[in-house]
Order: sequence, then C-alpha cells, then structure tokens
Amino acid sequence: MTNTNIDQKLLEEAKKRMEWSIYKGKEILYDDYRNLQANEFPPLVNAIYNLTLETGKKNLLIIVDVTDSYANKEAVEAFNIAAKGSKEIASKTAVLGITGLKKIFLNVVNKFSNIGAKPFNSIEEAKEWLIE
Repeated sequence: MTNTNIDQKLLEEAKKRMEWSIYKGKEILYDDYRNLQANEFPPLVNAIYNLTLETGKKNLLIIVDVTDSYANKEAVEAFNIAAKGSKEIASKTAVLGITGLKKIFLNVVNKFSNIGAKPFNSIEEAKEWLIE
C-alpha cells in the first residue's frame, strides 16, 4: 500500500466521521471519535481538523464524541493542537463521552487551548447548550 492509499483511506474515514446538521436553525458539526483506540486518534484528529478548516466556515458549533474511546498522551496532544487552531473558527465546543481519566484529558485540552469545551451526558443537552 502506498502513502497515497493510506492518506486517501484516512481522508475517507474522516469524512465519514463528520456530520453537519441543523438544530433549531443553527448548524452543528458532529465529530465522531467513538470506539477508537489511542493510536487511532492523532491521524484522524488531524484529518478532521484539516477538513473542517477547508470549509472556510467560522463561528462553528461543534460536538466532539469520544464515547467508548481510549486516549493517551499522543491523542491528547493531537486534540490540543486541533483545539488551539480551532479557536479561530469555533465559537463553542461540547464533548460527549467524558468519563474517568478523560475528564483529566479534557481539562488539559481546555487549559492548553483555552477553548472552554464542556462535557455533556447526552447529545440533546450538548445541542441545547451550543445554541444558547
């Protein structure tokens, strides 16, 4: 397999994990990182971040779902880089699936990026907070 094939496969995976929707008249981007192992995060986070930037959209409302996923230092670093860059384009970020050690990871990302991402237990709660 060549690098081009790997990059294309990653790009397709990233596109499948991004969903744009309208909720009460507001556009929300749902980034699906569910059921991932730690080593899967960095390339996927980078790909989704770049695809989001390519839209040229600003003031984004974003839901990041990490339910049943496992992060490590490299995963947190990838989220830190993406979150810091997202400050220019995102107005609010809600996070689903924050349990156990992931609470510490979210605190690290928030401290490093200053994006103020907030954890929620349900997608409905997250959407309501995003559109406030």
